[in-house]
Amino acid sequence: MFEDVLRGGEKLNTKDLKKASTSYLIGSLFNKGIAFFTVPIFTRLLSTSDYGIVNTYNSWIAILAMVVGFALHTGIRIAFIDYKDGMEDFLATTTTFTLLSGGILAAIIYLIASLVSVSISSALIILCLFQSISSALIEDYSMYLMMQYRYKFRTALMVLPNLISVMLSVIAIKFFLTDNLYLGRIIPTSSTVIFFGIIVCVLVYSKSRCFFNKEYLKYALTFSLPLVLHGIALNILSQSDRTMITWLADSSQTGIYSLIYNFSMIATVITTSLEGIWIPWFYKKLQVGKTEEINTIAKDYINLMTYCLIGVIMVGPEVVKILASSNYWDGIKIIPPVVISNFVIFAYSLYVNIEHYHKKTKGITVNTVIAAITNIILNYLLIPKFGYVAAAFTTLVSYLVSFILHAFKSKKLEPELYPITYFILPLCEVCIATVLFYMFMDNAIIRWGVVLVFVIAMFFKEWKRIIVYFPRLDRKKS
Repeated sequence: MFEDVLRGGEKLNTKDLKKASTSYLIGSLFNKGIAFFTVPIFTRLLSTSDYGIVNTYNSWIAILAMVVGFALHTGIRIAFIDYKDGMEDFLATTTTFTLLSGGILAAIIYLIASLVSVSISSALIILCLFQSISSALIEDYSMYLMMQYRYKFRTALMVLPNLISVMLSVIAIKFFLTDNLYLGRIIPTSSTVIFFGIIVCVLVYSKSRCFFNKEYLKYALTFSLPLVLHGIALNILSQSDRTMITWLADSSQTGIYSLIYNFSMIATVITTSLEGIWIPWFYKKLQVGKTEEINTIAKDYINLMTYCLIGVIMVGPEVVKILASSNYWDGIKIIPPVVISNFVIFAYSLYVNIEHYHKKTKGITVNTVIAAITNIILNYLLIPKFGYVAAAFTTLVSYLVSFILHAFKSKKLEPELYPITYFILPLCEVCIATVLFYMFMDNAIIRWGVVLVFVIAMFFKEWKRIIVYFPRLDRKKS
């Protein structure tokens, strides 16, 4: 599939690419598996309110990490085109800048918190800031590893922090932080991320010849600065709903909404794992004008995602009932809009990659900010009336706005890439699945029967494409 991707100026052979994609898939599956299979643990250890507070805290981490990191990971990705031989020093420069900007922001926020009366403890604020800085550093280093196809190391960096933080959190909640249970999830996670952030710093500086290069920083900021607003807006799109539910409704509703949101994300494990292969391959193919080849693979990519999401929608109620106590079951009704939002995220990310390739970062930012503002306005108007249910649908609408804007922009850059027709049939299939979900929400036998028939039908429909990727399945050639 991705035979011509370059790694450090050398061609990466098919065997290595399969290892890389398999490693990313296993790492992502393991990561999502940890999050997925520990949901029953934390939804039973934590009240809906505690669970909501933890997810609200995580939303702030995501936003602050983008602010202190200045979205420099995007500059690192582009730098592999122009500064391929100086990436160690380039990475050291971005690391130094992230530490400096994070330190300055931490000092400012701590000073404000000391002067103004706030209900949050200063210790928690400091922990939040340090975790945000560490998350930004890990994101930068992860991008560096991805572009080098150092898949084993990147997979370890994906898996270990989550695995360790989960184990420490369970111990903390059960034996130490029994009063404020949400702290039992927050403190171990923050401590683990900070620890790995320190490790990243050691690795970066041990391989670099300089700590700072003004030329590298200027180059990185040229592309990343416009994307800071994009990153913040993107996090507002994905995270602000939880913050606004807590603010305009209550943290218990946030907990219910967060459970469904976390459940739906399991479907994106395929795209998350394949993105590490897709982006470098896409850049290489676009450089040599292989539009038709990109479209062929993209169509399979879109279909694969569609089938996964339909499966998640149809079997969702039973899985949620296994994952959480009855206190959370009311959220089952918002499974379809939340899952469809994930499909739209995947769809518009394909177009965003085109904008990244052409270095049109300002356009990316403008489009994402428009979608984020749409989301905030709709949430503000509708959450007080309809609670977390409104947030599910307003987020979907906002992502659709983002998809339309990014598709329109990308068509001006690469008119032949990703015809809109590629998304029409998949969206229709997902909508049909949604209708069937609400018709038979309380009838598991019919829904699971529909899934079985759908899987068999799609297997026969896609058989020719399946044997392209897995030729050993073709008995005619064996």
